[in-house]
Amino acid sequence: MQQSQPFDPNFYFGLVAENLLKNLGPKALDYADEALSKMKAIGDDEGFDLWLSIHEHLTTIAAGSFKPNRAVVH
Repeated sequence: MQQSQPFDPNFYFGLVAENLLKNLGPKALDYADEALSKMKAIGDDEGFDLWLSIHEHLTTIAAGSFKPNRAVVH
């Protein structure tokens, strides 16, 4: 019998972030910020956590795209 692999939502948050950036460009971060604000305002903790994870992936991807090739990060 085949054992199921553990579910890793980070993989899917990364896919969502990549698609948002591909389709919306830099505006993706603005939309993610707006989603975080809305989730917090309506008290949706689960939605807030989901968007927070997507936002983290967006900022990581965006930060990597602005780093010069010769930059050394300490």
